[in-house]
Parts: sequence; C-alpha cells; structure tokens
Amino acid sequence: MDGATFIQTYVPLRPTILQVCMALLSNEMEAEDVTQDVLIKLWEQRDHLEEVASPKAYAIRIARNKCIDTLRAPAQRLRNAEEPTELEMPLVTTTPQEDLIVQEQLARIDDWVATLPEQQQEVWRLRQEMMLTNDETAQRMGLKEVTVRSMISRLRKEARALFADMKP
Repeated sequence: MDGATFIQTYVPLRPTILQVCMALLSNEMEAEDVTQDVLIKLWEQRDHLEEVASPKAYAIRIARNKCIDTLRAPAQRLRNAEEPTELEMPLVTTTPQEDLIVQEQLARIDDWVATLPEQQQEVWRLRQEMMLTNDETAQRMGLKEVTVRSMISRLRKEARALFADMKP
C-alpha cells in the first residue's frame, strides 16, 4: 500500500482508534500514546494492509490489543519479580491494590486457558494473543471459519462469566 492510500484509508480512523483507547484506558495521555503507536504499527505493516478486508476492524483490533498490553505492563513487571528501573516505570501510577487486581486477573485467565482442551487453547491464543482473523486461524488449524467463530464466541462467553463475580 502506498503512502497516499494509507493516508486515505487509515489516518481518518484516528478519532475512532482514540475513542476505543479512551474507553479501555480511561486516561487521555495514555490513549493518545497508544493511538499513535497503533498508527505507527499500521504504517510499518502497510505492505500487507491491502489484504485486510476491513481496515476499521483491523485498526480497532490492534488498538484493543495495544491497550491490553498497556494495562498488563505493570502486572508483567510484578510477575518478573524485578524492581522496575526509572525508565520502565509506568507514566500512570497505579496503586498496589490495582496492580494486584490486574495480576490476579491475568493469572485467572492463564489458569482458565490452561484448563481448556488443546484445540481451544490454540484457537484462543491465535485470536486473542496473535490477533489473527477467524479465517487466518481456521487456515492455520485446518478448521472451518464458522467453527472458529463459534468456538471464539463460546470462549469469550466463558471468559466473561469467569469475571462476572469480580465486577463492582
């Protein structure tokens, strides 16, 4: 994809990307940073973007995953049991209680995924962690796209139920 096509297709999505980031992060500065990171990632992938069926959905998926990565960053440092350096410190300060909650949620998801049958674990990881589309996941696993779609739907429903008791 050339620069002009990229500008016509993806740059107008910036407000939508920012809105998604604001909804997930609830912090304007972080949302702006993640939005910029998403646009940079899209630009770096521009040679492959012509294959993307829905640019808006693809950009939103990248934004969502970048936001999740941003939210996970403090918990990942806790998992590594290292003292963060000054440069690694998050811009947004979180309380130890918030860090613990995130850490517990990540552990809960990891534990839940580990209990799934191997095929479902693989589908979950390909879709949620590697950001592959249903079609790409189906091709990689030798399944039908509709099978992957229904499997992901059931898994997301189970994941929501897993956290239903944690909502305020």
